[in-house]
Amino acid sequence: MSDKKSVLLRIISCFIAAVMISGMTACLDGENASADDKNNKNADGTYFDNGETFCRGVWAADDGESRIGYYIFRDAENGEFSDAQYGIGVPFIVKTEKGSTQFSLGAAEFTEPVTVVNTGSGKRELTWTNDNRVEYLTLLTGQEPDSFSYYSRNDLSEMAMDFYEQQTETRPETAGINIDIDGNALIQLFGRDGNQIAEYTVDSITAKGKVNDTQEEIV
Repeated sequence: MSDKKSVLLRIISCFIAAVMISGMTACLDGENASADDKNNKNADGTYFDNGETFCRGVWAADDGESRIGYYIFRDAENGEFSDAQYGIGVPFIVKTEKGSTQFSLGAAEFTEPVTVVNTGSGKRELTWTNDNRVEYLTLLTGQEPDSFSYYSRNDLSEMAMDFYEQQTETRPETAGINIDIDGNALIQLFGRDGNQIAEYTVDSITAKGKVNDTQEEIV
């Protein structure tokens, strides 16, 4: 390979790398990042909040009473929202310019302005301008966006009924479930007569928990 061609390839490689880096916002290059890690990630694999609007990581969302889903940021501007009920993911793009933030949901088919308030380390308050709906976001520091998984309400309901059936050889008629803001799922099972026959508390990310009346572990 000629020297001229070799130099040209090095220049192209440097240009591509520069474009990739410049495409990331300051959220991925925060002042708290270590010299060898500029992705708001600690040495132990957990993510920290560097104070920008959003950072790469998994942000749990709640409405003040129940967990409603997860904003999974692949970088500071792109990712998907996955709802807690069905586990359905919708891609999003978020842009912040001059203090104004816009969310584009569903491949930019729906765009809405939002107000984002930093309410503390790893905490954001997100208000959707059109209907003043408020969501509270918390950065889950132990979760990797590219491998994150969780169990939806539907998943947990089916798993609870399967578990009960395995234990008793009787399948419950229905299941009621609520996931609190910390991700703890309270699952209540009911028989054909409408009476409650079992109650479990499990982690909605790991599905591990206990049978409430006997304290038997569910793993």
